[in-house]
Amino acid sequence: MIRNSLFTISILFLLLPSMVEGATLYLMPQSQTIYQGDTFIIEIKLDTENEEINAVEADLIFPPDLLEVIDLSKGNSILNLWAKEPSFSNQDGLITFIGGASEGFNGKEGLIGKIIFKEKKIGRAMINFEESSQVLLNDGKGTPAELNFLEGNYEIVLKPPELPTISSRTHPDQNKWSKSNTLHLHWDLIEGTQYSYLLSRDPLAEPDNILDKPEGELIWLGDMEYPNLEDGIYYFSLKQKLPGEDWSRSLSYRAMIDATAPEEFKLEIGQDPAMFEGKYFLSFAATDKTSGIDYFEVKEGKRDFKKASSPYLLEEQVLGKKIVVRAYDKASNWREAEIKPPYKITWKDVLAIITVLIGAGVIWWIFKRIKK
Repeated sequence: MIRNSLFTISILFLLLPSMVEGATLYLMPQSQTIYQGDTFIIEIKLDTENEEINAVEADLIFPPDLLEVIDLSKGNSILNLWAKEPSFSNQDGLITFIGGASEGFNGKEGLIGKIIFKEKKIGRAMINFEESSQVLLNDGKGTPAELNFLEGNYEIVLKPPELPTISSRTHPDQNKWSKSNTLHLHWDLIEGTQYSYLLSRDPLAEPDNILDKPEGELIWLGDMEYPNLEDGIYYFSLKQKLPGEDWSRSLSYRAMIDATAPEEFKLEIGQDPAMFEGKYFLSFAATDKTSGIDYFEVKEGKRDFKKASSPYLLEEQVLGKKIVVRAYDKASNWREAEIKPPYKITWKDVLAIITVLIGAGVIWWIFKRIKK
């Protein structure tokens, strides 16, 4: 069924033929050391090896005894047509992303999606692509590309007890997106201890073994503030040097920032004998480049907003009232789209018009009688 869905996506496009040279599905970072109790993000990426592709199926397996998926994201993915929503099973250790790129893609760092993992116990976790994974060429035929895989290797270790604990009042949950673009961080200082720190987009970046002191807009050591950050995922890394000891291992804190609303989108009203018994329905789709779309809300006329998915069966089948849809991203930013269908005259409208005409006639007759 999955392979048929990919083929269906691929034939939607008129594409130029190309020669098969292969492609590579890989994970970033490919290896990392994670402290017990922490979470970490893995990005699924594609190197097309100079080929033009238009559909991807990425099936991954992970050890469910060591890792647990807590969130999937398709924000900023090169895929914008999804055969189905990304899915996972923590029981079976399976993850699936399957979708298409409407304009095709050719590049070395095509983002397919992001996965947030939570560790369950100490050990070495391998994350691999299954052989069912595939990439289809943008050749109008849905030709499978030659495909290579790069697995991921992640070691879960105990956190050294001497390392400080970093917290944030602006981004208290490292696993959730926030619309605040000011990042405030705190850790308790130890007297006589030196600290080296770094804020980076790279999860593997580490500060050097040189003492750092706050400068510019940063506040003071132990309470760091970074204002006006652009959208994205940031990693604050910290090392400490206790009196008479060497520099410690690095400790990091993740902040996910999305202060931008989803992109503009349109609504369409449809009617199909094969859907909803021929009744009117509403279709909509939206994209968000950073955190991804979380959910939609629909409001018909004076009714309250309620969560909905597309296609949505309209409660107001008369099509005489304005319809509003809000698209929310994972940081709770939202954008609104609306449509006002052409008004249709119903028997209630006819009855109202007749009542008005009769009332006008009565008033006119009474006016004439009074005048006489």
